[in-house]
Amino acid sequence: MRHKFHTIQYLRGFAAMLVLASHALLYPLIEHDRGFGRLGWLGVILFFVISGFIMVAVTGEGRFSAGDFLRRRVIRVVPLYWMATLLAAALALLAPQLFKTTVYDGTQLVLSLLFIPFHNAASGGIHPLYKLGWTLNYEMFFYVCFALLAFLGMGARVIWLTIAFAGLMVLGLLLQPQAAIPMFYTSFMPMAFCAGAWLGLATVRGKLAALPPYVLYGVAAIGLVALVQGFAWGQGALVEDGFAFIGLLVFAATLVLLAERFDPQLQPIALLERIGDASYSIYLSHIYVVAILCDLAFRFLDRGNMVADYLVAILAIVVGVAVGWGLYGWVERPTLRLVTSLFGGKRKPLVTAPAQ
Repeated sequence: MRHKFHTIQYLRGFAAMLVLASHALLYPLIEHDRGFGRLGWLGVILFFVISGFIMVAVTGEGRFSAGDFLRRRVIRVVPLYWMATLLAAALALLAPQLFKTTVYDGTQLVLSLLFIPFHNAASGGIHPLYKLGWTLNYEMFFYVCFALLAFLGMGARVIWLTIAFAGLMVLGLLLQPQAAIPMFYTSFMPMAFCAGAWLGLATVRGKLAALPPYVLYGVAAIGLVALVQGFAWGQGALVEDGFAFIGLLVFAATLVLLAERFDPQLQPIALLERIGDASYSIYLSHIYVVAILCDLAFRFLDRGNMVADYLVAILAIVVGVAVGWGLYGWVERPTLRLVTSLFGGKRKPLVTAPAQ
């Protein structure tokens, strides 16, 4: 599909801002309300649903070239992430006092660059050296699994992808693996990609466009109830709770469904689209912005003052978007053009043959 979904791009920007807002609020207010963590988690789930939607939409009905697909995904994702990871590693090595949960380790650096999950003692979870990269480990896993199904038609790809990810999730629930790799990949998180993939399938086949208004009202109502459930369930306990995930996933899928459904009826909004374009840069850079700005601000302000805490958080969100926007224009886009010119090969359609 050559069509650009403007509203989906807006949701990309919204997802990045949810993660940014989560960290901006958690930095000064973590002792007051850990529920802000669910805000960022919703942003990640929304990113995954969008990713599943886009991958199905761009590959269309027919079979596609797995090699070309993976090359384009690697070109798009890897350069900026490697830059962020190498920067974090260099700072952790040369100025370790700047970090709370990042410690330089050569083996961990290699595993991080190769998107291989491992238990990180410094962060207390399955995180790469640059902690935000855990989401990209899932993204690369999804891309590889999707490419392995390139020989199938679109419907079969979505069905088998769902069966595979659901099967892994069931194995995880039954076996409760403790080793990093099986524990990571038998999580329920990849089901968000499947939700997006089904929405992409329905979009390409025109099913969403045919939904009557009363169905859309019902979907919106269900989404709002799911949002409340996602934030209310198990509050104060585990941020990444399985039952809360269900509610947040339903809400994220609802946003994507409604965004796609009303995309043709809405005029493009340049500001929102530019934030969406810069969403990857915002995501990868925001943690530095939040940490530096909050550290500077609370040298002069009382961290225990709720008004000051929220003002600093709001400022961090604004500055985080601005820095990510600048990074997109000055670093991400030029790097993407350079890497594409070197390794992109001849641009050609992904789809190679219609499925029989």
